[in-house]
Amino acid sequence: MIMKERKTPVIILILEMLLNRLHPLDPRRHEIEEELAKFLSGHKGEQALDFYLNVLPQKEFFIFHNLRLLQNTSYFQLDILILTQYYFLIIEVKNFSGILYFDQNFYQLIRTINGKEETFPDPISQVKRQQFCFKEWLKDHHFTNIPVESLVVVSNSQTQIKVPAGRTDIYKMVTHKIHLTERIRYYDRKHKDEQISKKDLRKLSKILLKNHTTPTPNVLQKYKISNEDIIKGVACPSCGVIPMIRSHKKWVCTSCKFDSKTAHVQALRDYFLLISRTITNSQCRDFLKLKSRNTARNLLMDLNLSTSGQLRHTKYHLKFDDIFD
Repeated sequence: MIMKERKTPVIILILEMLLNRLHPLDPRRHEIEEELAKFLSGHKGEQALDFYLNVLPQKEFFIFHNLRLLQNTSYFQLDILILTQYYFLIIEVKNFSGILYFDQNFYQLIRTINGKEETFPDPISQVKRQQFCFKEWLKDHHFTNIPVESLVVVSNSQTQIKVPAGRTDIYKMVTHKIHLTERIRYYDRKHKDEQISKKDLRKLSKILLKNHTTPTPNVLQKYKISNEDIIKGVACPSCGVIPMIRSHKKWVCTSCKFDSKTAHVQALRDYFLLISRTITNSQCRDFLKLKSRNTARNLLMDLNLSTSGQLRHTKYHLKFDDIFD
C-alpha cells in the first residue's frame, strides 16, 4: 500500500524554474543544468523501482517515498521506506551507469565510465546513517525493538557492481533492482515474529506523514544569484515567452497570442520557491509586471492565501500547500 506517493522533488521544480528565469547567456547556467541532471537521474532511478514495489502484497507492505524527518536538530531523508509488521526496510536508490566499486577501506564509491574514474560518497555509509537516525526517531516516538534493515539498490540493471576481495558482507547491503523482491523475501524469512500490530502500524504511518517536511532550498543563495538576475513576468504556458501582457482580465502572449486566465499562478509559484514565501501587493505588481494595485490584490485574494499586516503593509503568505495541490 502506497502511504506516501512519490512526487517530483521540489529541488527539481526549483532548478527548472530558475533556468526558465535566468538569462540564456548567464555563466551559472551550466552548473545549474548539471545539478538538475543529477537530481533528474536520481528521480528516474527511484521511478525504475515502481514495478518491483507494485508486486508486493498491498495489505502487508506500507510504502513511503521520499520521507524527510527531523531527528534532534538535523533532518534525514529516506528514498524509500517499507513498513511491515515484522521489520522495517530503508532503501537508498542509486542510478549510476558504468562500473561501481564499493571501496570500504576509504568509504567511497568509485564509478568508472568511458575510461574515466569518478568518486562519490559511499551509499552504504549513507544508508547506515539513515538507519541509525530512523531507529533513534522511532525511539523518540515510542516505537522500539522493531528490526530496521537497510539496502542500497542500483536501479540501472546494466551497471556492473564490484566489491573488495573477501568483503562478501557487502553483497547483503547492495543489489540491482531486478533482485529487490528476492531481497525482500529474504527479510521476510529472516524476521518471522510479529513486532507491531496492524493498528500500531497505521498509527505510526500517520505520525510519519505528519512529521514529514518538504525542503525549500535557497538556490539563489547557493549560486549567488540576486533577485535582479531573475527574469520577471508571467510565462506563457504555450511557448514559454516572458512576459505575457494583462488585458481584459486575461494574460495574452505577445509571441504566440495564447491567452490564459490563470497563467499568473505559475509565476507566483516561481516567486514562492525562488524568492520568498511572502509577497506584498507592490512585490506582486513588480514580479508580474502589473500596473494596477486592484488587479494584483484581486489575483492574490483569489488564491485564498493567509495574510498578515494591514492596508499597504499587507503580506500574503504563500504556503506550499496553497498553490501546490
